Amino acid sequence: MNYNEKTISIEISQIKSITIFILSIVIFLSAIILWRQQRFDNSILINCNYFFEKAIYHNFFKFISRYGMSLIALSYSILIFLLFRNNSLSHNKTMFMFILFSFGIGSISGDIMKEIVDRSRPVIELSGVLSQTELSDTPSFPSGHTVKSMSLALPFVIMALNRDSITKVFKIIVLSLAILVSISRIALQKHYLSDILAGIAVALFFMLIAVYIANGIYKRGNIDEMKIAQMNKRFGFVFTGLAVLLCII
Repeated sequence: MNYNEKTISIEISQIKSITIFILSIVIFLSAIILWRQQRFDNSILINCNYFFEKAIYHNFFKFISRYGMSLIALSYSILIFLLFRNNSLSHNKTMFMFILFSFGIGSISGDIMKEIVDRSRPVIELSGVLSQTELSDTPSFPSGHTVKSMSLALPFVIMALNRDSITKVFKIIVLSLAILVSISRIALQKHYLSDILAGIAVALFFMLIAVYIANGIYKRGNIDEMKIAQMNKRFGFVFTGLAVLLCII
């Protein structure tokens, strides 16, 4: 983060921007290749029949799939609470509006892409082979759960500075939850691996856009230390509400 007397911003170098952009393209192309190749995509899902035979694994992945995103949002509510009580966390002040932008833009874009691409769910393409039999109302590519969970986690993991142990712990927590949510969608045979990779690529790409949108707002609104503190008090409630909402949808 970069602070001055008037406004604050999210600091991102040109090299970092280019790296994130290239990484998103490479991951997305890898997803397309897997989809076209099919065999590896299909074999992973078929092997996941094992998780339906073991109730403990099946229930764990169902829990993570449903509540993992909520736990990420709740983690940010806790971090905001700690931020106002620990000066060593002050470098995270600009993160939370940026995270919300990343989540919103990424989620909407991912859902639009699903409808445009209109890939059938595994339960349709591999009918009679998979243990999972429940039909879904939405297409498969990219995974919506992956887009949303990664759009919540990656902005903080990639952009927050490692200046204190608490920040590092929260990075591990939110990234672990996002990875588990993504894995759960394969384990529950809701999505192919290619859907998951596409979701990560979408999250990365729109996270990059969210950086520049957030910085533009910080600059135009002359957001300073006092204003961002007031905003973060509201964001604490926003993330708590988001955690509840994500449990329901």
